[in-house]
Amino acid sequence: MSRPAATAGSLAALVALGVSTSLWSLFLWGELLRSRGGAQPFCPLGESGQCSALWDAGFARAVHTWTGIPVAGWGVLWGLAAAALPLRALVRLAEARAALELVTATRLMAAAGVIGVCVLGGAAAAAGAFCSSCFATYVFVAGYAGIALFGWQQLGLPERGQGVAQAIGALAGAFALLLYPGVRTPRSAGEVGRQAVAHAGASKLSEFVASLAPGLRQTLADSLHVHRTGIALPPPPPRALFGNATAPLRITEFTDVLCDHCAELHETLAELRRTAPAEAFSIEPRQFPLDAGCNPSVERSGSPVRCLAAKAQICLEGNEKLFEFSGALFAKQKTLTTSDVYALAAPYMPRAKLEACVASADTNAKLQDDIQLALRYELDGTPLVLLNGRKAVAFPPFLYAMVLTGGALDDPAFASLPPANPNAHIH
Repeated sequence: MSRPAATAGSLAALVALGVSTSLWSLFLWGELLRSRGGAQPFCPLGESGQCSALWDAGFARAVHTWTGIPVAGWGVLWGLAAAALPLRALVRLAEARAALELVTATRLMAAAGVIGVCVLGGAAAAAGAFCSSCFATYVFVAGYAGIALFGWQQLGLPERGQGVAQAIGALAGAFALLLYPGVRTPRSAGEVGRQAVAHAGASKLSEFVASLAPGLRQTLADSLHVHRTGIALPPPPPRALFGNATAPLRITEFTDVLCDHCAELHETLAELRRTAPAEAFSIEPRQFPLDAGCNPSVERSGSPVRCLAAKAQICLEGNEKLFEFSGALFAKQKTLTTSDVYALAAPYMPRAKLEACVASADTNAKLQDDIQLALRYELDGTPLVLLNGRKAVAFPPFLYAMVLTGGALDDPAFASLPPANPNAHIH
């Protein structure tokens, strides 16, 4: 009795679904690039901010960091591999040659697609966001799986070893093709903004504003609106300050050591220290750890490293290397442990002294002061940024512009910006 074979019709349908997945994911990749540049991405059945929030979530950022290819790029990658395998089988069929291992490879690729969709769906649920544009990709993958996994169920997994090799080879080839554009894709809107600041040098504000891409100009206008309407309170005396104490602009930051956007803010502040006039601004670090172990406004406890890192930074206030220590903590945030915190602090304070400081009532009182001050600004997450005591955002071109104006919101250079979107959500 002869083994059942894949039909030309089913193979052609799989090729079409794979190509469709790649083309649609390529479109999403383009929307991701637009979002990184400050534009609103296409999100037909929901708010564009939902799509951007999902693309900027910790899972998506980790995928891009660890693999070099963004999540949308992985959709292109899977689609290319998923189309290539049945296409080769279709050619074999036309030549009256066996393609058993390609049947197995195609079915394995379908299973990988289903697993990927489940993982992405879980990540979206965890982030509390729904990307309707991404959902179309899930439909293509489901159609592919319906044919290869269920429609071909009677075909089994023939030539299994060769089939696994074919599937891995198809993925590896697609990965090699997409790695370069993946690495060149900015990992966040903040990265695009920092690049704009880095290229600005010490230019005049009008020149800087004119140099921004349209999306960045819109986000700058939105950032100015958020700052104009933000809560303003008299700033308390700083405990620690980087820069000139008499500078016209004080940037106060409330951060959590495991917060992705907080790490980006630190990079932005480092870029400002390299690029902007040193006498024009100062930086005041404060802490808002997202852990109920030391922050009564947070409901859940998680990694003890959040509270430890916050208290360790308070203990190093007054040390001129505190900014570098904070940067070292953020650089290791994906794998940061309590041992790492003490090891990174060792050049600045002996462990025994740091442990005593971390456990002291005085350090805890300073941390609670930071938390209570942040809560007065009705923060909805970290980082919280204040400019001279008024709530602001962490968008790099905005902070650079404020440094150049000394915090003034009515500079004539802003008149060329588009109208602000009062509903814009900016970190």
